[in-house]
Amino acid sequence: MVQRMRFFSVTVLVVALACAAGAIAGPVSEGVWGGMQGNLTVYADSATLDLPCAVGRIQQALVAGGDGAFDVPGLYAPQVGPVQPGGPLWQPARYQGSHTDGDITLVIVLSDTVRVGPLTFHQGTVGTFPRCL
Repeated sequence: MVQRMRFFSVTVLVVALACAAGAIAGPVSEGVWGGMQGNLTVYADSATLDLPCAVGRIQQALVAGGDGAFDVPGLYAPQVGPVQPGGPLWQPARYQGSHTDGDITLVIVLSDTVRVGPLTFHQGTVGTFPRCL
C-alpha cells in the first residue's frame, strides 16, 4: 500500500512538472530580448519594443501568470516614412504573450481585427533587422 501511494505521488509530481515545463511565472527578467523581428527591452517597471517599422511602450512591469502568459496595456506607433513632427503617432495596444525558458512570444493587439505577430524574442540576444524607410 505504501509503495502504491509513493508511485501515485511520484506520478502526479511528474505529470505536474511536465505540464508546467518551460512556463515561467512572475516578473520577466530585465534586459534585452531580441530576434530577427526586433528587440524587447524589459525594465523593472516597464518595457520598450523596437521593431523594423514600429515602436511600442509598456508602462508597467511585465509579469507573467502561473501559466507563463501575460496581457498588458501599452502604446504602439508605426514608424514608416519620414519622421512625424512631434514624434510618433501613438495608439493604444494590448501586449499579449507567453514567457518560457529563455523566450518570449508576443502578439500586439491594436483592435478586434488588427494584430501584429506573433513575434519571438530570445533572452540576452540583441536583434539586428532592416528598418523601414
